Amino acid sequence: MLDKVLRVRGIMKLNWLNHKSICWLAVALISGCANSVVVKPDIPSPLVERLDLKTNLVFTDTFKNYVYLEKEKKRGSLKSLNFANAQTNMFRQVFSNVTTLVDEGATDYDLAIEPEILDFQYSSPSETKLKQYEIWIKYRLKLLNSAEDSIADWTIKGYGKTPTGLLTSASSAFNAATNIALRDVGAQLSIRFPKQRVIKTLVDGGTPRVIATKAERIQQALDKKAAEEQQAKDRAAEAVAAKERREKEKQVRKEKRKNKAKNKSDEVKEVEAKKEAKAEDVVSEADATLDENAASEKAEENEAPTFEEPSVDEEPSADEEPSADEEPSANKEPGTNN
Repeated sequence: MLDKVLRVRGIMKLNWLNHKSICWLAVALISGCANSVVVKPDIPSPLVERLDLKTNLVFTDTFKNYVYLEKEKKRGSLKSLNFANAQTNMFRQVFSNVTTLVDEGATDYDLAIEPEILDFQYSSPSETKLKQYEIWIKYRLKLLNSAEDSIADWTIKGYGKTPTGLLTSASSAFNAATNIALRDVGAQLSIRFPKQRVIKTLVDGGTPRVIATKAERIQQALDKKAAEEQQAKDRAAEAVAAKERREKEKQVRKEKRKNKAKNKSDEVKEVEAKKEAKAEDVVSEADATLDENAASEKAEENEAPTFEEPSVDEEPSADEEPSADEEPSANKEPGTNN
């Protein structure tokens, strides 16, 4: 009985592990690189009461053609996200229901609205380890009167997230999360726009306070452009200076390596020269020792005495007379003279 229970528990644990592995595999597949994504607009029309205002939506070329480009190479989940069409669609959907939109280029209107994107951020499961994609968008809305004077300046943020379990790819996840963030912005505009003081003043037929005239706005735009151009020049100059510093540092390192190799080569040559000199000294000492030994042997040979021994068979000549000191031979008879 106990064995049966253990087998059942083992099978249940194995099934749970397999289910968990499959889930994480699905997340890994969805969390892959989305490359370039073009967001398809999916923004519903808000159900709100329309205000008695004629509104002109002004989209700059930058806004109409906005594409987010990922510059950090380490972030591989997204290369680019094009939601220009989706965001223009969202603003048209909202303000065509909250107010009455005039045609582009019209001059008869009560209010002009110029949106500008200030910031865009995203996160993916591969970065946060969460099973969801997230999108943050920050907009700036410039409100102008019919004379193009600035009467209000707002900022608004949108947030969207999409669980990976409901999607089949990273592209679809980014698409859904971006649309949710845009819906968030649209919902806030639909609810808060009619409650703003400047809008109430316009609806009541009043004249809102001007915070910057058209001329001032133009000057501000020129100043901003000049500042951006100067910043771009400064960045370019800094980039050139940084490149020159890197090249100089590279050259210094190269010279150091070259000098180090040269010094090492000189040291090797010096060691080899010392070894050769030492070997020559050893050979010279050996030669000198051999010469001294040879000279000593020759001197000893010259100084040694010469000994000559008489031959055993040699007899004295008949003409030779014995010396006075010679003693007569033993076989000679006494008294006999030669």
